[in-house]
Amino acid sequence: MSDNDLQIVLPESDEVLTCPKCKTANPLESNFCLNCGSRLLVPSSSKFKWSWILFLLVCMAGVVVYFRLQTPEPQPQQKTPEKIFSTEKPAPRPADPKSPPKEAVPLKKDEAIALSTPSKTSIPVGVVLIKDINGKIINEIPVPVVGRGWVALPTRACLGGAEWILKVGSELEVSIRAGFYSEYDKVGLWRIADDFKIDGPELHPWTGDEQLTWLSLTSINTSETVELENPSSQGYFTEGVLTGDISERGVLMQQDRAVGWTFGDSVSGAFVWRGDEGKYLRPEIRVDDFYRITFANSREEEFVRALDMGADYTIIERLEAFAGAFRYESKLSAAETPAYLQIKSVLETINKLVADASKAGLNREIANIFESQFLTEAADVKLLLNVSRATAQGYGYEEAIELVENVVDALPQISEADSLLLTELISELYQNWITDTYKQGNLPAAWAAYRLGGRRLPDDINIHLMGVQLALADNNWAEAEDLLAMKDYPASLNDKVTNLKNQISDLKGQQGKIVVNFNPGSQQIPLTAVLNRSAYQKFIVDTGASMVTIPRSAAQELGLAIPNPKRKVFTAGGVQHAPEVTISSITIDGWEVNNVRALVMDLPSQPDWGLLGLNYLRRFRMDVNTEEGVLLLEPR
Repeated sequence: MSDNDLQIVLPESDEVLTCPKCKTANPLESNFCLNCGSRLLVPSSSKFKWSWILFLLVCMAGVVVYFRLQTPEPQPQQKTPEKIFSTEKPAPRPADPKSPPKEAVPLKKDEAIALSTPSKTSIPVGVVLIKDINGKIINEIPVPVVGRGWVALPTRACLGGAEWILKVGSELEVSIRAGFYSEYDKVGLWRIADDFKIDGPELHPWTGDEQLTWLSLTSINTSETVELENPSSQGYFTEGVLTGDISERGVLMQQDRAVGWTFGDSVSGAFVWRGDEGKYLRPEIRVDDFYRITFANSREEEFVRALDMGADYTIIERLEAFAGAFRYESKLSAAETPAYLQIKSVLETINKLVADASKAGLNREIANIFESQFLTEAADVKLLLNVSRATAQGYGYEEAIELVENVVDALPQISEADSLLLTELISELYQNWITDTYKQGNLPAAWAAYRLGGRRLPDDINIHLMGVQLALADNNWAEAEDLLAMKDYPASLNDKVTNLKNQISDLKGQQGKIVVNFNPGSQQIPLTAVLNRSAYQKFIVDTGASMVTIPRSAAQELGLAIPNPKRKVFTAGGVQHAPEVTISSITIDGWEVNNVRALVMDLPSQPDWGLLGLNYLRRFRMDVNTEEGVLLLEPR
């Protein structure tokens, strides 16, 4: 073969073998170089090996997909209220007789711990701080945290809380923003802020055919197998009673998943979740909406504002705030209302403020705040006593009596003890009213007050005896005697009744006499007489004056002609000259003396007074008792 007969065959494909000696490209299936004849290096079957590896990977992926398809997807629970009956109850886990009982270790206050289930699942525990609108902590609730941030809280403990904070340990504090709340449930499920996650067991709905374990929140390393008896669905929860003597806060577990809670003394019984799994839950109500629905714009909220008013406010401003709160309707029942917001507790604060305001002399301001409508609604006897006494000091006893009687007549049925207190209050006010008007010298007004009190309290012995005293003051011994004989008196009033009988006897002895009462021990005996049956004139009884004297103003009022001739009068200040007139009549205590001569002169120290001299007094037999302050004038 010649060189001209040699052909170079180029590969038809792009894959070639390169000769290591002459660098000629040869077809992939060649064993020797077509140019120089050198042996070519044949590549290994790497492509074959990669095919096997890819095949194995595909097989493994198929196995994984197969097992995933065999596991059913969890379905959300229905929330239709129903009665739940568990047909199969797991048998309690028998205790190991060889292992000693675990001693419960008490927790320190505010200490956050991690509980462990029998399979060592950690449950973080914190404290929820419930704050009112003023930022004051009103409740602290120990809670387990499940589902990476869900906590269950008794609804009653959350009422009035405008801000809720979950505190875990000494460093972590996170807001609780929203959750699930139903008016049918005693508890609610709430979620911390979305940007926080706290590791813990997953939250799952309770099922009646799995073993249930209870873990205590108040002591460490305590777990107990329990059963839920008498389960009944409410809203989002199923409520029941746990077997065993369980009265502490705790969490209920099934297969290392949290399914329920106990709340100790705050809410009796056990509550298990009946909603969706925690990973599917989306809150339905915000905390601020819960506050708005259950507490905002209520009487209780206004009480909170009033109770928070401190030294920057006056007593009257604080009392006005409390009174204003009663204009709002209550949103909470008596059982739901926190102790510090209950009417009894609030009224104690109001009564203290009223007492302080009264001591400060603010009686009119108190009366202006607490009207009869408020006192009727409050229905507090102690407050009515305090306000009525302040009203009596500010506006008089008549106003206070009207206030009390309006309130008492509008009150619903009251206890026997309160009824007795109110009767004593009304009696006290009437007695003070009668005494006050009598001391002012207004005997007709005292009689009017007595008659009103007698009609209101016909069996009141003290008011009745005041009528006897008024009759004696009116020198009417016959009426006094009749009044005293109308009643039977307890032994405690024997001394008072005996004294009144003696006064009546003395007044009887004064019949047909002029009785002049004056201050015991006084050196002057004043009295008032009627001149000429028309003009009242004040006199001083003076046995050292030979004639009656009247001031010049009295003579002018009577229209007497004053003659020019004047009589010489000897006085302590020296000799004076005074005109003499005749007074047609002088009447004292109903006894009239006619044609009495008198001198017209003004006394130096008492120009409006006259002297009742001997030319009048000698017509009577006189009996003066300065110790008792009584002057008797018996006509001769």
